[in-house]
Amino acid sequence: MIRRLLILTVVAGLGIQTAFSQSPGSDSVKPLKSGETVQLADGLSFKVTRIAKSPFTEVKLRGQAVVVVLDLDAGRKSATISYQLSANPKLSEIYLADGAQKIAPFAVIEDFPSWGSDNDKEVEILDPAEKAGGVNLNFEKKGSISLLFDVPLEQAKTPQKLSIKIRAVKPSDELHSFVVNL
Repeated sequence: MIRRLLILTVVAGLGIQTAFSQSPGSDSVKPLKSGETVQLADGLSFKVTRIAKSPFTEVKLRGQAVVVVLDLDAGRKSATISYQLSANPKLSEIYLADGAQKIAPFAVIEDFPSWGSDNDKEVEILDPAEKAGGVNLNFEKKGSISLLFDVPLEQAKTPQKLSIKIRAVKPSDELHSFVVNL
């Protein structure tokens, strides 16, 4: 009897482990190429690119600017995404990685034309003393999030990896984690 119970427990445990590892939207980190478009949810696409011309020209930095743009396209539908953003690399869900060191964003610009007059494309300098801010963005059609990273000069020449954890809330709830070689 105990032997049967033990076998059932092991089989059930294996079944549960398999179910969790195969669930859609699981939190496994997916590699993504710069410029590659992926689906965050049905009808919601996402692309990451590093750009050379910075829209953050007025921002003073100690190191070298690395600017990454997150392009989002909801097509003809409305979409909502969510992520944690902070200048503290321990709290931010978007950061550059250089080996074991994490570099958090220094500034951000949100550009979503569907916001109409609220789309001011304002440069927001992130304060490392503030806790991570949960960002929820509702938009239609296309939009972008530009992130400025202040990379120390000695690390500017080394290959950078961008880590992103982003949740598509609408049209469906899906959590995604990506690593992008820049």
